[in-house]
Amino acid sequence: MTSSAKCKLPIYTLNMLSGKVYIVTSPDLVNAVNRNSKKIAFNPFIAMLGKRITGHDEDTSRIVQHNLNGENGPGYVIDVHDRIVISLAPGKDLEQTTKAMLLQTSTYFEAFTTDAEVNLFEWTRYTVTMCSTRALYGPENPFNRNPKFVDSFWHFDHALNILIANVLPRIFAPKGYCARVELAAAFQHYFENYSPGQSAAMVQGRHFENTRYSITPLNQGRLEVGTLIGVLANTIPSIFYTLMHIYSDPILISDIRDELETSGFVGTPEDISQNPGLLAMPESCPLLHSTWQEVLRVHALGSGARYILEDVMLEDNFLLRKGMVVQMPMAVMHSDVAAWGDHVKDFQPRRFLKQNSASRGGFKPNLSAYRPFGGGVSMCPGRHFATLQTMALAACILSRFDLTPVDGQWNIPRQKQESLATNVFPPDKDVRVRIATRKGLGASK
Repeated sequence: MTSSAKCKLPIYTLNMLSGKVYIVTSPDLVNAVNRNSKKIAFNPFIAMLGKRITGHDEDTSRIVQHNLNGENGPGYVIDVHDRIVISLAPGKDLEQTTKAMLLQTSTYFEAFTTDAEVNLFEWTRYTVTMCSTRALYGPENPFNRNPKFVDSFWHFDHALNILIANVLPRIFAPKGYCARVELAAAFQHYFENYSPGQSAAMVQGRHFENTRYSITPLNQGRLEVGTLIGVLANTIPSIFYTLMHIYSDPILISDIRDELETSGFVGTPEDISQNPGLLAMPESCPLLHSTWQEVLRVHALGSGARYILEDVMLEDNFLLRKGMVVQMPMAVMHSDVAAWGDHVKDFQPRRFLKQNSASRGGFKPNLSAYRPFGGGVSMCPGRHFATLQTMALAACILSRFDLTPVDGQWNIPRQKQESLATNVFPPDKDVRVRIATRKGLGASK
């Protein structure tokens, strides 16, 4: 990032032992990469790295790798992706899944009948994992049957870099390796006893395609462990940082609570889940939505990767060679002064408000530089669920609880990069907070 900032290069090349890696830092060139999705594709990475991450067998690998880019009719990866896109697009299925998640939070909120102290990231991690997996997989899901799998998933997540490198993972990442085996076996049991009516549309769609492509229950379980990365690994740190930024800013928390009051997103999780405008929450709560977007701009530090299937010329200037890799680092574009203005290093919760350009002297951010969910045909299909889940959960917590730091001062922790497979990294240390139930649920102040 430092080299790019000094030289202001739109693209540069790293010569590696295995070939060249092209680092794209210009929003315009990123858009050019997206427009060439048939030649510069994401799906080959699923074939190259998927088996290392999930541990599925060779027969499953052949199914996954067949017709990755759709050039010869249908293929497993494309069909599963389409199912996920449909089930998590704004609509009835997304609304039902979000409502199910909200209703589960009541169980965990009721534990706080009096003031309590918790580690905020640990509490967020446990609560979101349990509520999200229950909403997606139903009451018979492995996490509901055995909550120890919450820790198992995070052992697996912490080991992803070693699993991807595939250098003696049993020796160098024994906890993560064993956790992957345990989770896969638990999901194998889940799919061997699968009841579609108890799970969300996304899981139903994936199970349908897995069965249609003759993937065994064991390998369905292994693949599902990989799916959990998308469900949990980015969302939980981003929810944590959303809460940190809101609660640490007295003006912001007051304004967001007023906004939630005005739009009717206050009260118990049941109350919020019954709001008829749930799907339109990003529009009816623009300040909360803008805050969430700014959290991702500041804290999404990963990199989008593509594989070059054939030589391609970008913008009539840059020749990218077949067989090489393209990286599009989010941290570079999310900290680009040209895209975001002189205050790019500041956390500005109102940055994404439409009416806020006047307060910035007419400066309008270049949203092509905003890439927490990737872009083009490979844009994250779960982005609507992640957004709605975060906003609805934040509304529940803001409506019900006051959080104060035990040591008396809010200090937003730095992030530690643990995985090449995730974009929003967890904090390098937890934050001890005191949770107190607010007097008069739904009060804006």
